[in-house]
Amino acid sequence: MLRQETCWWLIFALILLMPLNGCDTSRQGSQSLSDSSGLMDLWSKYTHCYRSSDINAIREDARQLTQAASTFDSAEEELSSSEIDKPVPSRPTSRLSVDPSAMAVACTLHAGQAAQAMGRLDIAREMFHMVVIHYPQPRYQYYTDQARLGLEHLNAASPS
Repeated sequence: MLRQETCWWLIFALILLMPLNGCDTSRQGSQSLSDSSGLMDLWSKYTHCYRSSDINAIREDARQLTQAASTFDSAEEELSSSEIDKPVPSRPTSRLSVDPSAMAVACTLHAGQAAQAMGRLDIAREMFHMVVIHYPQPRYQYYTDQARLGLEHLNAASPS
């Protein structure tokens, strides 16, 4: 009887210790949670950019989205350049289902157009230039074309 009781205690102790030494899923879960909250923050800034009527707040959203997009882009570039010499990963890598740069360029163009409509031509010019300078990639051509068009309208409207 003593032997069976000792065995049960041992099993009970092992069951209590298993979560401490078992599969290490806590790090992976917290990493994806923080990635998810970062993307949710970007989405909140993006939606605020389109819902706000305060041009200074829209401008700040555009700047923050651009900064965040460059952080994501540089991390992605590091991964792509370092993947050449590395073996294939044994588990799935985290990928973004959204394009932070597309969100940033859309908000920045919107900021320029909103500023232009409100007569804040200095901010409009700044935002349009930001689009042209920071997003020359072919996938953002629509936005750069629209920004250039906005700059042309500003230049035509300004006294010579």
